[in-house]
Amino acid sequence: MNSFVALDVETANESRGSICSIGLVKFENGKIIDHFYSLINPEEDFSFFNTFIHGIHSEDVEFAPTFPNIRPKLIDFINDLPVVAHFAQFDMNALKDVYLKYQLPFDKIDYFCSYYVSKFAYPGQISYKLDSLAEHFNFSLNHHDALSDAEVCGQLICKLMDMNHKTDLADFLSSIHYKKFGTLGERGFLRQSQRKHYTPKNKFYEPTEEEQSNMDTTNPVYGAHIVFTGKLEHFTRYEAAKAIALLGGIPENNVTTRTEYLVIGEQDFRIVGQSGQSSKMKKPFSLLSKGQEIEILSELDFLKLL
Repeated sequence: MNSFVALDVETANESRGSICSIGLVKFENGKIIDHFYSLINPEEDFSFFNTFIHGIHSEDVEFAPTFPNIRPKLIDFINDLPVVAHFAQFDMNALKDVYLKYQLPFDKIDYFCSYYVSKFAYPGQISYKLDSLAEHFNFSLNHHDALSDAEVCGQLICKLMDMNHKTDLADFLSSIHYKKFGTLGERGFLRQSQRKHYTPKNKFYEPTEEEQSNMDTTNPVYGAHIVFTGKLEHFTRYEAAKAIALLGGIPENNVTTRTEYLVIGEQDFRIVGQSGQSSKMKKPFSLLSKGQEIEILSELDFLKLL
């Protein structure tokens, strides 16, 4: 298996089903052989935050096709090939929600995640965000343009395969112990280390028993210790902590040896000084130098984990 399709979507607002653009790039034997891009009319309002990120306004999609109109072209383009996305949990949940929104039967789309593939195949990096990896490998990226993001996502897989001296995708994924593809509409995919137990007594928000029973143990947030620093634009600290708790994560105030994610909001330079780094930001770099894995995320990248 030497062919796959890289995919990226952008959304109009906080609703994952509000897809307003989609990019797909087809790779064969390490080369781009085809691409597809379209704006999509989500038939929903655009939020200022999302438009600020990707630059798409409501007037840009006024005459664009809706998802049901464009779906046949997408499925024909994918043509049963495996699909890869960076933070695939976000893109595939967006697709799932837009299918549900229009009451469409799920198409069979098998997918895997370049974020986790990168962590398995290329350990030791400070950040596995797409823009960070693009800069590291000198890939040209127009971040949050769906076609550009999809292209770099696919280039990343090809680069990692080459670095590991693999020419077959299935062989490559097996060699890094990436266990299972996800399928559109089903629950997640296996991760390198499944967290099997929810940690109770969350001091920010304690999920009910019913909420705990509905938690997806394959979500990257489940069981993860997460710390925020800086001002958040999309929600308050309490709302962020509650969102984490509802997914089985553990929000905390300070970086410790248990911390797995540090989410960075806007920094107040009156507090952090010329370095632009708060004490919460300095601590993970010290821990990273000692071998601890801490993923540093922007607020937007964190939202994709949700």
